Amino acid sequence: MMKLHPFFMVMIVLGIVTGMYTVYTIFPPSMPLLFVGSLIGLFVRINQVLLEKRKQTDAGAAVDFARLRTIDLKCYAGWIKENVRGHDEVVDRVVSRIQQGLAVAAPGQVPAAFMLSGPTGTGKTFLAEIVARALYKESELLLLRMNQYKSPQDVFTLIGPPPGYQGYEIGGALTRPVLENPYRVILLDEFEKAHIDVQHCLYNILDRGQCREKSSGRTVHFSACVFFATCNCGVDALRAIWKKTGDPALRNGRAREAMAREGFERPLLARFSDILLMDQLDPVEIAEVACLQIAKHWRQYGIEVAYTSPEVLIEAIRRNVEFQDYGVRQLANLIREITTPSIEEARRLGATRVRLSLDEKTGQVTVTR
Repeated sequence: MMKLHPFFMVMIVLGIVTGMYTVYTIFPPSMPLLFVGSLIGLFVRINQVLLEKRKQTDAGAAVDFARLRTIDLKCYAGWIKENVRGHDEVVDRVVSRIQQGLAVAAPGQVPAAFMLSGPTGTGKTFLAEIVARALYKESELLLLRMNQYKSPQDVFTLIGPPPGYQGYEIGGALTRPVLENPYRVILLDEFEKAHIDVQHCLYNILDRGQCREKSSGRTVHFSACVFFATCNCGVDALRAIWKKTGDPALRNGRAREAMAREGFERPLLARFSDILLMDQLDPVEIAEVACLQIAKHWRQYGIEVAYTSPEVLIEAIRRNVEFQDYGVRQLANLIREITTPSIEEARRLGATRVRLSLDEKTGQVTVTR
């Protein structure tokens, strides 16, 4: 809420009084109407202030828990799997955990919090994006890149610097967006790179579903927020656990111990609902991702891909020499490189629906309608 200097407040009051006196001299019967209007405005403003104060102290005023309990995320499980290929087991676990959390949504707790570990380019960030689109259509994913929070002072960037410090007006990168819209999916990307003090900030948030923003002094409620933390560490240890253990509860306990050996504190790990492994994809799954990438890329230009020949996919995978190091992330750039000349040809022909094949002589993608 904007605050005015007392001098300006006095000047505004004097201006209003002067205006009212002028109106009174011209049309005396208007004074009762102005008085009634002023009283209505005063009561409306008092009600707004009281409601705002209630939201700062009462999670029930900030979050509609009845609405959360009616959300059916399971109906989107198939759609999520169609977009996040090769991780059906992870998707099922995430959807089930979030649905359970929503069913018992209440102040003082977050619906779910996940730590996703795996090599780069295996879909960890993309999973959070897709879940955000399915869960809260009116809200964007809140992405915080934790490699930018490597010093103790970055705590203030996260939850807002105290009044008087530079940037206190805009609040915290985590707290202010949730104050404005409490229905959020929050992604803490490359979580292992954050300073330990920054990680400590999450203790109270994940445990009690709230924290106080330093800048404004307002209580921020996270009772409708789902958290994802991604990291690239502990992959080998988790692979061994996943290979030996099939029970999810037992896996979770052993995964916490494995991640504790990677440097995470046990109290922090205990606050995550699940620690999940998102490992590298096999060639068939890479081909499926390539199909999705091709369709997405062409759709940006208003062209639907009706068919992609296996040769095009094989060529994309063959030329993706960096796959082992960068996963499927590099595949998107490769798809653009291979198919962009064909897009130009299709647009020149005025095609809106195409079939893609590979010219064996030139190695170029060809377009037919």
